Amino acid sequence: MQVAPSVYFYPFTSMMENNCNTIIIDGPEKVIIDPGHKHLWPDLKKAIEADSLRVEDISLALHTHCHPDHIEAGEILELEYGATQAMSTIEAEFLDGPGREFFPWMGLDYPKGSISRTLNEGPLGLGDKTVNLYLAPGHTPGSLCLHWPEAKVLITGDVLFAHSVGRTDFPGGSHQDLAASIEKLAQLPDVEMILPGHGPAVIGAAKVSANYQAVKAYF
Repeated sequence: MQVAPSVYFYPFTSMMENNCNTIIIDGPEKVIIDPGHKHLWPDLKKAIEADSLRVEDISLALHTHCHPDHIEAGEILELEYGATQAMSTIEAEFLDGPGREFFPWMGLDYPKGSISRTLNEGPLGLGDKTVNLYLAPGHTPGSLCLHWPEAKVLITGDVLFAHSVGRTDFPGGSHQDLAASIEKLAQLPDVEMILPGHGPAVIGAAKVSANYQAVKAYF
């Protein structure tokens, strides 16, 4: 569903299994953020197409972090539709090391395809749009958050949720790093909507501010 001009949010709401929320930023260079699990891709594809978007036009599959419930369907985007897969440089290095073990732990095969583009903190041009990338370690070493000031949208992956934060007990997690990342995100101006990796969106400047106050109790 469209939640802001050029921004589409597909929350995963089933209580029967785990999958992430997915976001699309539409425009001349279409990006899908966190496409989720492979076996759930057909349902997500239907939802995307119901919004009159063409998955064939997606050129970039950007992963906020390397956990399987966020990146597994990136294989489909790359091999079937020609999209480039990307994540932060730090996270790609983690995926090549300890992060690779998440797949057998979850009974999954390591996905085909490749992370052929690595990203660092700073501006990222998407055709006629520019989003700002922020490294936000804590849930994983190289988690990325995306801030699009024009739309007043912050995409947080599993760093920050509605009234909660990402877990830090997985390999590569750090409670101290996550606290610093939350503090950094809380300083960003022009945020009226948080689109997290799981759970509902946080909509409205007052609710965004209250959410930061609530999650600080975790630290």
